[in-house]
Amino acid sequence: MTMHRSHPADTWNSGTSLEGFRPLVGLALLALGACSLTFLIGLPVALTYTDQFTILREWGITLQHLRPIHKSCAFAWVFIGGVATVHLWLVQAHGPPDAAMRKRTLAMVTLWTAAGVGIVISLLCGHFTGREYLGYSPVFSVLIASGWLLFAWNFYARVGWSLKGRPVYVIMWWVAIPLFLITYAEAHAYLLEYVSLRPLRDLAIQWKSAGAHVGSFNLLAYGSLMFVACALQGNESYAHSRTAFTFFTVGLLNTFCNYGHHTYHLPQSAWIHWISFIVSMLELAILAKVFLDVGKLLKLLKGRTGATSHPVIEGFMRSATLWTFLMLTLSIVIAVPPLNAMVHGTHVISAHVMGSMVGIDSMILWAAMGYLVSRVVGADHVSLQKPSICKAVRLTNVFLFAFILVYLLRGASAGWSRYAGAAASDYSEWVALFPTLMMVFGAGLMVSVLWVLLHWICALLASRNPA
Repeated sequence: MTMHRSHPADTWNSGTSLEGFRPLVGLALLALGACSLTFLIGLPVALTYTDQFTILREWGITLQHLRPIHKSCAFAWVFIGGVATVHLWLVQAHGPPDAAMRKRTLAMVTLWTAAGVGIVISLLCGHFTGREYLGYSPVFSVLIASGWLLFAWNFYARVGWSLKGRPVYVIMWWVAIPLFLITYAEAHAYLLEYVSLRPLRDLAIQWKSAGAHVGSFNLLAYGSLMFVACALQGNESYAHSRTAFTFFTVGLLNTFCNYGHHTYHLPQSAWIHWISFIVSMLELAILAKVFLDVGKLLKLLKGRTGATSHPVIEGFMRSATLWTFLMLTLSIVIAVPPLNAMVHGTHVISAHVMGSMVGIDSMILWAAMGYLVSRVVGADHVSLQKPSICKAVRLTNVFLFAFILVYLLRGASAGWSRYAGAAASDYSEWVALFPTLMMVFGAGLMVSVLWVLLHWICALLASRNPA
């Protein structure tokens, strides 16, 4: 395995051709397909809250079938989207891939496609594990991990093991790759009787591994954000700044501690919870500073027009900035123990999870996918400049805000009722209205997102089969 030790800088303007690296387009299509399925399956999941659920039940499909499929597709979208972005950088920074890298990437796409199809079929057939984020059979975990090892091979074969002089986003990816494998293996500890026969230990390990596992996704996503922001700006000076590296350090520490606010109810040592709380609060300040700086970068791009304008990409990046502040505010609420006791187990937590997944990670990766599409078909392509696409970006934010707000109100009412008991107000009318509002705003969100994704998928497919 040959190691390339060069440390390229500002290579995105070199015009490196992506021709001959069809697996990269395949990765992007797989990511966008998983994202599309996430939203398409989300609609029948929402139906389970309504009277129309009887239709699905007649077909033998229940929430138990749909929820793990929905979550598995969401996780697949985030990690495959991040992987596609990393491969884009590998090609731009280190030149066209050799035959071995193309074969590994093709094998990776094949493994993950097989795993995805197998997971959906097996879950629809009723084969569940009952785990929070690993509802599918461990057999498919082997395929996923094997594909990830091929990804690691591609990355380290080109980047090498030295991090000297590297921009922070490369270091984020460098750390995220092994972290994914370690936490993914830890999440399967339930297969051991030593863990499965001890419920408290099982819960603690499940939340710890899940928290760090999500942290590996975040490192991929945040690295992708910084890469795209620097690419649009035309230099990577910010990626070498002290602020960026401070954020990375605190964020990495938080990756191993942020699960604590989910385990306040477990009989753990108090210092575990205190460390989690303090580190979470520290990360807020650093992360807010980073996104403020990204916002400044976007302002510098605002005046660009014509072929150098990226309205859709910049729109998603601004959206990620907005949603980061909103979700950080909600994180503060969840991290405060008394408030945590009130809202944990309610729709507030669901709002936080979906708001972070869609509002932060997905917005970042949509920006990254938009940049990838621009590199494949050109920045002036209709899928990146069409007015209806730009409107869809704005509508995505509107519907997502309404959707999350409905969940927050539903969860807050349940939490307050649980806290106040008989003295609580009657929220029955609001509770009855919740399914309808969720369906309406959820459907609007789905249509807005799919409108963008459909154009990108068509553009990428056309690039594979030029007329």
